[in-house]
Amino acid sequence: MARASAQRWWAGLGAFVVGLVLGACGADKEVAPEPAAPAMQQCRRFEQLMPRFVNAISTGKTQNLKNVVENQLLKTSRDDEPPPINDVLRIIFATLNALASKPPEPGGSKESYCAPASTPPPLNLANEVCEMRRAIDSLVHQGKGLEAIAVVEPQLQGIMDYMTGTGTSVDKQPHYEVAAAFSNLCSNNAQCQLSNGLDLIIAFTDYANTTPGRKLVADINTLGTKTSLTAFLAPQNLSEDGFVSISRALIPAVQGADPQALQNAFDQLPLSAELKMDLRPIVEDLKLILQTPSLIEPTRKALNCITVSDRNSDIVRMLYRLAIRDMRAEFGVTRLSQVFKQLQDVDQRGSLIFLANTLAKAVRGDEAAIAAAASTCKTLLSTSVPSGQSQSNAQLALPVVADMLRNGLVQEAICAIDTLLFGCSGGTQPACPVR
Repeated sequence: MARASAQRWWAGLGAFVVGLVLGACGADKEVAPEPAAPAMQQCRRFEQLMPRFVNAISTGKTQNLKNVVENQLLKTSRDDEPPPINDVLRIIFATLNALASKPPEPGGSKESYCAPASTPPPLNLANEVCEMRRAIDSLVHQGKGLEAIAVVEPQLQGIMDYMTGTGTSVDKQPHYEVAAAFSNLCSNNAQCQLSNGLDLIIAFTDYANTTPGRKLVADINTLGTKTSLTAFLAPQNLSEDGFVSISRALIPAVQGADPQALQNAFDQLPLSAELKMDLRPIVEDLKLILQTPSLIEPTRKALNCITVSDRNSDIVRMLYRLAIRDMRAEFGVTRLSQVFKQLQDVDQRGSLIFLANTLAKAVRGDEAAIAAAASTCKTLLSTSVPSGQSQSNAQLALPVVADMLRNGLVQEAICAIDTLLFGCSGGTQPACPVR
């Protein structure tokens, strides 16, 4: 009986996800573009698109996550107060509805809505839904951005396995102190506000389109190719405590928004002369950022939140252990730099930055939903044991997420989205494994 209930609950969730994707990306010709395509074919069923996910649900492997969602995220202390997850879902629909309600973009029409893919309008005139469709077509359906996705998936898996002490975790010890730090970041108190994170995304994506911003990106790409940096970031040359000390020296210098203080802190770091020379362009870029109020203010607030929420630098220690101690390639500077550069080459139009900026601005205007999202994040990652439970929410939910990631959840989800948007019309699907 419980298993049947679980199946119905998750089936409903699956239907919601499918409905969300279709609503966002083009089930209705009044909302989404109508690209030229071969004759329609019958789509595969959901269980065929995401067999491992469906199997995990049907075998009860997701029960602990379901319990956390039902008992902690779908309940409130007041009958007249909606659960926090409701506001999270509301803002998703409200944002997509607002974007889809805009008029057709230049080159489009009421019937086709979007301009032809071969002649898109300038970004400042593009319709966000159309741009989203074009970005997914290029990066996923044509496979041009799959290498970046191939890095993100093992990164998420590595972080989840590290926190839970499972799967690819080297020491096999759980580190729920990291989950606690992330939960603190979502506190939405005087020190930490989710809106500050959105302000930071907006400020950086705006800055990326300026001359200094483009120089910063180019300098970061160049730094990733320097052997002085890769040699320094080796376990025999840099200890965990040394890594933490560097972060603790630089954060106050940035928070102070004092270019000279940043230079002084940099000069005192125990780095080789060659590495300091290679880092000098980045330091000069950071000095400009310190003198850019629209960018430095949300940066200072974010750093203050991190400092208060993670007093033992557990997040920094995790990054050291994954990237340097364990030498996981997906966290390596060289690998990340290569993927970032490839993504830039593919997305020369700047669609990803444009979409990140647009979506952040759309969400930023809904304070109630922001508070609900912060509450959902804090609750899900909480390491306190609620009354009536024998384990914390993090201990119950995160191992389920880690197991689904190890079983290809990200790849299955991307394949499902690709199929819903493009696959039913035929054509290649680089995001989908051959079955």
